[in-house]
Amino acid sequence: MKKLLYAFLMVSIMVVTFSCKEEDDMDEMMNEKPTLVEAAQDAGLTTLLSAVQAVDGLEASLTSSANITVFAPTNDAFADLLAAFEVDNLDALLAAIGGVENLETVLGYHVIIDQASSADLSDGQDLTTLSGQSLTVNVSGETVTLTDVGGNTVAVVTADVEIENGYVHVIDGVLLPSIELPNNAPTLVEAANSAGLTTLLSAVGAVDGLEASLTSANEITVFAPTNDAFANALAAYGVDNLEQLIAELGGVDNLESVLGFHVVGATAFSTDLSAGDQTFTTLNGQDITVNVSGADVTVTDALGNTASVVTADVEIQNGVVHVIDAVLLPELTYPTVVDAATSAGLTTLLDAVSAASLGTTLLEAEAITVFAPTNDAFAGLLSRYEATDLNDLVSKIGIAAVTEVLQFHVVPAVAFSHDLADGEQTFTTLQGQELTVTKNADGVFVTDYLGFTYQVAVADVAISNGVVHVIDGVVLPDLAPNTPNVVEAATSAGLTTLIDAVVAAELDDDLLQATEITVFAPTNDAFADLLAAQQVNNLDELINKLGAATVANVLQFHVVPAVAFAQDLAEGDQELTTLSGEALLVNKTAGTVTITDKNANVYTVTTADVEIENGVVHVIDGVLLPTLN
Repeated sequence: MKKLLYAFLMVSIMVVTFSCKEEDDMDEMMNEKPTLVEAAQDAGLTTLLSAVQAVDGLEASLTSSANITVFAPTNDAFADLLAAFEVDNLDALLAAIGGVENLETVLGYHVIIDQASSADLSDGQDLTTLSGQSLTVNVSGETVTLTDVGGNTVAVVTADVEIENGYVHVIDGVLLPSIELPNNAPTLVEAANSAGLTTLLSAVGAVDGLEASLTSANEITVFAPTNDAFANALAAYGVDNLEQLIAELGGVDNLESVLGFHVVGATAFSTDLSAGDQTFTTLNGQDITVNVSGADVTVTDALGNTASVVTADVEIQNGVVHVIDAVLLPELTYPTVVDAATSAGLTTLLDAVSAASLGTTLLEAEAITVFAPTNDAFAGLLSRYEATDLNDLVSKIGIAAVTEVLQFHVVPAVAFSHDLADGEQTFTTLQGQELTVTKNADGVFVTDYLGFTYQVAVADVAISNGVVHVIDGVVLPDLAPNTPNVVEAATSAGLTTLIDAVVAAELDDDLLQATEITVFAPTNDAFADLLAAQQVNNLDELINKLGAATVANVLQFHVVPAVAFAQDLAEGDQELTTLSGEALLVNKTAGTVTITDKNANVYTVTTADVEIENGVVHVIDGVLLPTLN
């Protein structure tokens, strides 16, 4: 009986124990909480789950965290976000917001590392999120809303969904933290290409570094002229292409000033402009005036010309472009002719202009083209006249002649190189005589009265009243009114015996009327040596001894029927045929010129390049003898 009772008690205990365990397991099953993923699946937050799974490790990190509170956007909330970024799916959204890292920041902005039920939230409370940025809680009665850093507010639509490690509150919008979004707008160059603004791009490309400067600027507003606008500017300046326009404007520096006048260093969409006039300071430092009248926007430049905006609000990466129908012009500065010559280092020209008192004339002229010789060109002229410096040249040919020479380099009209026709043309100079200018494939050349031709080395230096072309030689006019004839020159040099001989041989008219001559003129001492060698006392005795024809032949042997300045002679030996029909042997070595006659006598040029009306005289220290019968 005792054994039966014991058995009954054991069975009863076992039944009770089993029943209690089953009840505890049931209670545990009833109180088991879902994971974050399970809760999201149960709530149908499929887009949120896809976004979380797009970030490697984020799901594991959230589910393993000890305490979290998740503000979980609905699918509709994500659909609104896609629409706001103008994309169709999550992959496109990833690209629009800058990739997975920014997506992780956005999702982290919806998570608090703490368990916060709705009862734990209070009005005005700031919550620091997993992304490190804060949310602001707003509580009004039973309504809970959240405000992100951009001021956008979303509402909690389902609160207090408990999960294993915290709470989920379902919200009706996606919260956005501060993230750097990718700039998908075109660059200025891309926008200009798309709009077909090829001339503008060429102009920008002509200024070194300008394209890089504009595309790297923080903020810009560009008023971009159309190709037709540039075509109208070319026509206004009377040029055919951009290169010619740059020359007319005064070079690349002024082109940069013009282009900078189209750019404001801030972003101004048309919606940012107020009605009426407003001024904006451009990159070149001058102001433009923008006027808004209804839907019409115009821009007025420094000269009072007005351009209309034909296409507004073309967004670029660092600002905005407004396409306009005219080229805007600022106030441009040009050097004076003196400034330009100074910048080019033409110091001898400046000294000559000052000596001739022509500075005021050139500065006050309405329009001029100056062919400006280099210092080396003037050095060549000084050598030609055997002058040590400019003052010595003035003493040799006179200030009036120097003035005429300078005036012969100035044309009273503006002629850029592109204004010149191909081939030969003449221009009347300030001196009154015509200068011959030739333009061909090799460049621009200037030919003077004596037939010497020099090349334009630097063209199209714009000045305030015209243009300067730098040339490599000094061009000379006909200085006949101030240049002696051969008799006058011989008289001035004291060559009295030579004059007497020329008159006695009746050659004076021949020499005076010759078109071009070079005379090797013996000094009186040279003739004295000849008289002594011939054992006669004077010129008459010499004529009686040799005969008038022979003396005439001797004198003709000193005359070459061409103009040969010392600079025209080549180094070394050369033969020059004389009026007598026989040739002289002329040698030029290191600046010294010697002449050898038919009897092997060698004489030296003691004074070279005495310019005469119809050529040049070189004074020599001996009488040259041809072949004598």
